[in-house]
Amino acid sequence: MALNHWTSGFKIINNHGGGWNSMESLKKLDAKLKIIVNSRVRDREMSNLTRAMDLPSELQTGLQNSSSSLENLQVLDSVKACVHSMAFMVTGLFTYLITVTVLGSPGLRQNPRYVLLCQHCVCISVFNISGAVLHCLRSLRWNVARITCWILFDLQVVMARSLIMTLTLMCLCTCLAICQPFQYPILIRRSFLWIMLLIWLLALVNPVVFTVMACTHQPWEYVIGLDAKCSTALEGKACITSSLLLLVVIVLLIISSYLLIYLEGRRAGHFSQSNSKGRQTILIHSLQMSFQILPAVIIITRLQQTLAVALATFLVFSIAQSLSPVVYGLRCRELQEELPRFLPHCLRGWINS
Repeated sequence: MALNHWTSGFKIINNHGGGWNSMESLKKLDAKLKIIVNSRVRDREMSNLTRAMDLPSELQTGLQNSSSSLENLQVLDSVKACVHSMAFMVTGLFTYLITVTVLGSPGLRQNPRYVLLCQHCVCISVFNISGAVLHCLRSLRWNVARITCWILFDLQVVMARSLIMTLTLMCLCTCLAICQPFQYPILIRRSFLWIMLLIWLLALVNPVVFTVMACTHQPWEYVIGLDAKCSTALEGKACITSSLLLLVVIVLLIISSYLLIYLEGRRAGHFSQSNSKGRQTILIHSLQMSFQILPAVIIITRLQQTLAVALATFLVFSIAQSLSPVVYGLRCRELQEELPRFLPHCLRGWINS
């Protein structure tokens, strides 16, 4: 590399007619040599960044690096594609039933909690269908444009962030309705739309910012180039750290909400039967959130796992997420009372029986 620099320098001197004794020529020579060195350094940094973003998908899935890692990744991607597809069919049905029931019932449609529930279910369905497409491309090793894989993964991340933040807002709404029943309607009426806008901004900012940064730091030919591994642009430490910080804040808000609900239930201890049902509901919600959040932490941090552990983690996460419309929606008494009116005739008799 140094030889190339001095060769370029001799060429520059020759172009100046051999003026060794001219201070002006030496200054020009020094400036042009610095330009050549800086250009080589930038090329080397760009090459390192390109190789870093093209790392095998072991880094994305946390699998241990071994000779059979490529086969394990293909198996894992195939399983993820199938699970996401089945989860989409199940959650899509739940989303349709819940959304049609809420939109068709004026009482439910005016309740912010059920509006959030509809958004939560839609996010789960979109998350699963985008995950099915992404992992199908990875398992089949199709050559698709790299920017297409980035956008697909960004869409899945946005839906994941939005559904967990929507769930958090549902917990906060329930907490306010129980602990501050008189101030709750006023607070919701004033701030609900702004809070919804804030949720979507928080869901979009991380994937959009880091993907745009990846696009600006890479040549356009690389961004639109073909990529059989279907890599992502969200593998940096800053992206992972910010996602973990957001998840920590969400967990603290959820725990605080349920703790306040439990304390309020204990204070109203004369409603013993209702209080017992409330404790049961808190327990079910806590278990469901634990099975959804803990695997998410493992997935986000890219912890090294064997194939069996990675499959188990993903299955627990997917099952907990697929049951979310049932736990937070179909178990609600108000929704159960309105649901039969919107079911097909063939299902009404089966539900009533």
